[in-house]
Amino acid sequence: MFATYTRQPQEPSMKFKVGQEPFLQKVSKVSGVVPSRTPLTFLYNIHAVLKGNDLTLTASDGDVFLITDIVVEGIEDGSVLVPARPLQELLRELPGEVIELETSQEQHLVVNTARGQFTIPGEDPTRFPSAPQEKPPQKITFSSNDLKDILDQTTFAISHDELRPALTGLLLQFMTEEMRAVATDGHRLVKLIKAKPKSEEEETGEVEVIVPLRTLNLLQRNLDDAESVDIYLAPNRVVFDTAQLVITSKVVEGKFPAYDAVIPQDNPNLLHVDMDPFSAAIKRVSIFANQINRLVVLELTPDSLKISAEDPDSGRKGQEEIEAKYEGEPFSIGYNAHYLLEALRHVPNSAIELQLGSPTSAGILRPREQKEGEDLLMLLMPIRLQ
Repeated sequence: MFATYTRQPQEPSMKFKVGQEPFLQKVSKVSGVVPSRTPLTFLYNIHAVLKGNDLTLTASDGDVFLITDIVVEGIEDGSVLVPARPLQELLRELPGEVIELETSQEQHLVVNTARGQFTIPGEDPTRFPSAPQEKPPQKITFSSNDLKDILDQTTFAISHDELRPALTGLLLQFMTEEMRAVATDGHRLVKLIKAKPKSEEEETGEVEVIVPLRTLNLLQRNLDDAESVDIYLAPNRVVFDTAQLVITSKVVEGKFPAYDAVIPQDNPNLLHVDMDPFSAAIKRVSIFANQINRLVVLELTPDSLKISAEDPDSGRKGQEEIEAKYEGEPFSIGYNAHYLLEALRHVPNSAIELQLGSPTSAGILRPREQKEGEDLLMLLMPIRLQ
């Protein structure tokens, strides 16, 4: 997982004072990347480095580094490698007061409070791998809210199949005037096109990366505290930099499939329906669907939409009819209710348009009104009806 790392000279003992609550918040942030199981035991640790009043905390799972800083009252510079879990658990139980932390000659971390002292055995800090220091040359800046929207509308369709690694991340493509975010698991596909943010920096060239889902989940959990995010891109690495933390991640290797080739160019049958009654009816009817394929059938007629499901094994059946506007040839098409509902949950609009070709071809789901500077498309593969 790692190539080599350079052993540094032994750091002197480290000593500083810090408030319990802000320190807990920072430790909790970096602990999010610590793996639950790994043969590389040093990855269970947080690497803490003190220089003056600046304490840098770094954690990694081997592919992703999460780095954050906190201002402390520095007494003596140094570093320590301390297990993340016991440190976080101790900090949670301490009262909200200033605590003093120092390292011992045995490379343990000693936490001193007004009434107690706690020793957490540490490790040689030179065992911890160094995060890449230089940021990639390509830089794009997004507002936190814009990046939240991009991730919310796309990441749900990322595949969890490790046998198809290129699908286990989000494809980010940056072109001259636009950016694209694309995700697919083979059953559904999401393509979001947005106008590329204007930057004061030199114009970014065309570049694309596949960002792992784990990295994106970490990023999503840490966007609430950020106003903007600088994204640095290279063919083998991506860096997300906010005012509070830096996430450095390897990218997914492999070639993302030619997604435009699977998007139908001519789906003449159009279904216009309001989101809330459509979603609610699917939820009710899907209770009666077969629990393996979760099949619900949409029966399309000009003035209404009938939704039905049945489970032949148990004899359960359910159907409901809702108001909708349909333009096209009447026919029935089947979908996995889970995939359909998940797509609907991530459409940022109260009304949708479903573009259909035939009962066996992919359907295209779009918001009836797109956001300014945005084009969102969701593709769903149907289930063949007997």
